[in-house]
Amino acid sequence: MNDRRQVANAGLRSAIIVDDGYDAVPLVDELRDEEGWDNFFDDVQAGHEDRIVAFYPDFDVGDRDRLIQEQGFVTALWENRDAVVDLLGDLFANYEQKAVDNAPFLQSAEAALSALGIPFTTHGRDFVAAAASADLILIDLFLGIQQGARDREVTVERLKEAIDMRDGPLPSIVLMSQIPTIDDLAKEFRNDVQLHASAFRYVRKNDLAVPGRVRGLILTLAAHRSDSQALATFVDTWEQKAIEAVGKAAASLRKIDIDDLQHIRTMLLRFEGVNTSSYMLDVFDRVLQYQIEAHDEVLAAAVPLDEMADDPPPLMISNDRDTFTILEQTLFVNPARRAHATGAVWPVTFGDIIGPRLGAPDKPRGFFGGRRDLVFFVASPECDLIRTDGLKTVLLVAGTLEEVDMAKPVLGVSGNTTPILNYDGVGRFQISWDFGNLRTIGLSRAKGLLRAGGDANIIGRLRDVTALGLRQQLLGNVGRVGEMAPLPRSFAFGAEIHFPQADGTAAQLALPDGVQVRGNMLVPRKARSANLVLDSNCENELTQAILDLDIAAVHQSSRARINKLKQQSQLRKLFRSGLQWTPLPLQGAREAELLKDGEPLPDEDDKKPKTEKIGKIVFDPDIAGQLGGDLRKAGLIFRINVEEVPA
Repeated sequence: MNDRRQVANAGLRSAIIVDDGYDAVPLVDELRDEEGWDNFFDDVQAGHEDRIVAFYPDFDVGDRDRLIQEQGFVTALWENRDAVVDLLGDLFANYEQKAVDNAPFLQSAEAALSALGIPFTTHGRDFVAAAASADLILIDLFLGIQQGARDREVTVERLKEAIDMRDGPLPSIVLMSQIPTIDDLAKEFRNDVQLHASAFRYVRKNDLAVPGRVRGLILTLAAHRSDSQALATFVDTWEQKAIEAVGKAAASLRKIDIDDLQHIRTMLLRFEGVNTSSYMLDVFDRVLQYQIEAHDEVLAAAVPLDEMADDPPPLMISNDRDTFTILEQTLFVNPARRAHATGAVWPVTFGDIIGPRLGAPDKPRGFFGGRRDLVFFVASPECDLIRTDGLKTVLLVAGTLEEVDMAKPVLGVSGNTTPILNYDGVGRFQISWDFGNLRTIGLSRAKGLLRAGGDANIIGRLRDVTALGLRQQLLGNVGRVGEMAPLPRSFAFGAEIHFPQADGTAAQLALPDGVQVRGNMLVPRKARSANLVLDSNCENELTQAILDLDIAAVHQSSRARINKLKQQSQLRKLFRSGLQWTPLPLQGAREAELLKDGEPLPDEDDKKPKTEKIGKIVFDPDIAGQLGGDLRKAGLIFRINVEEVPA
């Protein structure tokens, strides 16, 4: 399928290019700080006032502050600039120069759209109406000459306005900017506009003229347009119906009045020992969930996600990927809800995780034995922790608080590890549970430990189903009770790429200044291996560097491996399916392997796919040492630096 047909089949049938370089006249904000105003008013005052009044009757040379803030005056001055060119000096110089500087970039973008057969129109800051129906939008990050925060806000606000006006699918968007360090700004922009990464790409304006750059971005967006729209539709539908569900739940719950609360408290809660507020929060939570589940539209919007294409795999954008946040929200009760007093007799409940209080002194003979990494899971039934005539002692399972380790399985039948996220703001950790180390604790001891200023606090509370799964491992390792499979964990990494030279030493692959190789290491639940997917933001530069690598400069024993990567189809895999089946833990040297052509990804996370070797993966700055002193047969060498898990 040729490029034009691929774009047409994806539904990219109209486009707009948005850049303030297309504006017909400068805006007041762009000229407000120009020093040329002083010279202009000085020259006009020297007997030339009538020349300005001729095309702007409201002109008063003594009212400078008012005039430079009137768009009508700026417009009139611009449109009549040829008649007063001797008075203007360099007032419009920056604006005119910006248009000149921008022209080659915009021409390259226009040429790319024309080559792909996509009809387009060009717009300045007044683009909202056109964007409301465009399938593809190429837009400048800063719509203004100052390139400041306000110019960025204009772009975001107007683009969001256009998206809100749309009845159909969301557009695909390419963000353009002259700022060299666009990565973080692009991430913020995408979050502000509320776009999925698969519908969004960005490019530095200096790269617009690179042959094939814009065309490649558009083809990438086209390849996954339908899947991206399915995901966006699902999220949007869920959001809308969740809002409706809140209204329906409130309507149902409004039927409960104070007399009902009185009866509930008298007939039930006084015997249970639970506060009315805590009970009603639980009731409201369940009614809201029921109402959300009632919407067929949400279920229907989710169905297309089952049909998501595996080929081609989507490109990775790693600079804001954080699956740990979603994992935290699916496994744990919100800390604010957890802190709400229930009125229960015990200060703990089923699913609580008790840990040392930060700032408390170490006590070698205390409850934690002087350890800062010892924690306990409360495994006793919740109902027995509420009533005054309930348990005399509570069953605790001991665990060890550890740094996040990608090589350990998370939860489930085969895993005894639970992520604990943002522990007291210190950072992210995980717990390895020891089901052979059981403790008990009495009520008075528990109250003493958890009082204000005590030695312990609750560092997390697992949701009911997750806590049940953990207790079930304790009671018989029977299996999970309806527990939702956790998302694959994602670890950001940086990389240096080296190759063996003819003399057997390593040389680093040359990349343009400012280009960093980054990516994400995806770890499945059983944590036996990881996939290393390179970030698509460096795809063009890294691809060119590998293609430009003089094979004669490579050691003869590594040429076969590196020659494999000189095929574009192989290179693309680095940024899509990634380096496959890197065994965990990450120690010593590992083979760098790509998915073999025509092979699907395995449907089980412990089954190795068919691969072909293209190099080595190392984790130590001493590359030669990790490879046993012999680099000659290594192929391309990826030195990986796994970054700390973000807090």
